[in-house]
Amino acid sequence: MAHVMRAAAAVIILAASAVGQTTFEFHSGFWVNLHQFLMHEAVAKEPAPGDEAWRDAVDYYRREMVKRSVFDRDVKLMELRFSEAGAEPPEGLDAAHTAVLAKVAAIYRKNWWTKHDQANRKWIAAAEALLAKYGANVRKDIARAYQVDWPAKPIRTDVASYAGENGGYTTVDPSLITINSTEPSYQGMGTLEMLFHEASHTIDEKVSDALDAELKARGRLFRRRAFNHAILFYTAGETVRKYVPDYVPFGERYGIFANGWPGSLPVLEKDWKPYLDGKIGLEEAVKAVVEDYGVAR
Repeated sequence: MAHVMRAAAAVIILAASAVGQTTFEFHSGFWVNLHQFLMHEAVAKEPAPGDEAWRDAVDYYRREMVKRSVFDRDVKLMELRFSEAGAEPPEGLDAAHTAVLAKVAAIYRKNWWTKHDQANRKWIAAAEALLAKYGANVRKDIARAYQVDWPAKPIRTDVASYAGENGGYTTVDPSLITINSTEPSYQGMGTLEMLFHEASHTIDEKVSDALDAELKARGRLFRRRAFNHAILFYTAGETVRKYVPDYVPFGERYGIFANGWPGSLPVLEKDWKPYLDGKIGLEEAVKAVVEDYGVAR
């Protein structure tokens, strides 16, 4: 087993401090990418061909891993171990899981890792360029919208060729973003928006609490669940559009508002955009959103 482990590439770290921006700390990690690729293969209609060891690993992930939520505490801790692992498989995993990874590490490295790592590095380079041009302003405006100071430490961001069914997700305590480097909608300016969208999950507590309190006080519910997420989409999208006027935000371009929260976009434009533009305060915006998108319990 030891020689198999040594064959695996060590974690590749592209740290934010090395290129001058301190908002995100990007990593292209071998073990994160192997884990995410196995997650993808376990639900793929046509998994990539492989030998018996690879097929066994995919079967293990299909049985044991895909049914677990990335937001469960034990899964969050597991993914943090993947993120921080070096040349050896992550510590603290189930023994069967560790054995599966050890058996297929060399297979993944030989067949897919170079291509995946190259895609990650290309995406990170593009992200760094966008952050150098727009990052400081977008960061400032989003922090102001959520009425917080931006985190003092860069947000750890694992970049992988696969990252869940939606292309990315964020867990907190501690904060960790996992984001897809090959998803077409996450390219170009979509890179910038979705990075700040994911980061917003780590700082939106004050706004989320204000909405929940107003709903409770008025005995209302939002028409669709998880409307706080619609506000995250809108806030990140409009903030990027402020600096790139011809940009069409993710939620509009891909029907997120229309499909996930029907009727929400006119409400957000009427009630939330004035807040983002500094024309009204948070309390007024929250009351208006609850009035216009809420329904009686």
